[in-house]
Amino acid sequence: MTTPTQPAIGINDVLATSFVNPKAPPAATLDNTALLLIDIQHLAEPSYHVKNAVAAGLPEDAVQAALSDYEVRFNAAVVQAARVLDAARSAGIPPIHVKIQALSCQGRDTSQLHSRLGWNFPPGSPATEFLEPTRPKADEIVITKTASGAFTGTSLDTTLRNMGIEHLIVVGFMTDECVETTTRVALDYGYISRVVSDATTTYHLESYQSTIGKLASYGFTLTADEAIADMKAMAEQA
Repeated sequence: MTTPTQPAIGINDVLATSFVNPKAPPAATLDNTALLLIDIQHLAEPSYHVKNAVAAGLPEDAVQAALSDYEVRFNAAVVQAARVLDAARSAGIPPIHVKIQALSCQGRDTSQLHSRLGWNFPPGSPATEFLEPTRPKADEIVITKTASGAFTGTSLDTTLRNMGIEHLIVVGFMTDECVETTTRVALDYGYISRVVSDATTTYHLESYQSTIGKLASYGFTLTADEAIADMKAMAEQA
């Protein structure tokens, strides 16, 4: 007699069973929800890294090949982030754009970490340019930072609380760096935060899968289609 094959269970499935009588969060509404767009700017683009690597002496063909998988995933994530942004604007959900950029032209306000890495991005430098598909409109809030997390050294928390925001929908780059850091701090601060899993990526596919898998096991992710449907539902109920 053949023994039935047991379904495969991963560690994230096990972690998802750890909730005991979880407390339901307040319902998401147009008044208490914001879209957080993190570092959708030139310095995240594959072309930025190609330019730097070639300038450092690496052969361009080899650099392009090394970045080819990331480029496909990056471009796909930007498309999904733009879809979510369009839906937020249509519903009346405020977008908040975050980017890496110093406050001063000399970059003296740059964080110690970025300074030690040689990352100095003054206003107007090409690396700080927002990408066209998700470029802020005139009246949309822009927060600049010189650290991994969008809350570190910025007015983001005060801004969100002044706006009455409780729910954050998060898109952008990099999944395992600035997106994860910002999301975890937001959760610690009490915001109901979810990352749009197909509107983000990072350099290494396995790092993306690990980060999104862990966040998903706690219910902290959703897809672009789900985010758009939620936004439409909020608008209909308003």
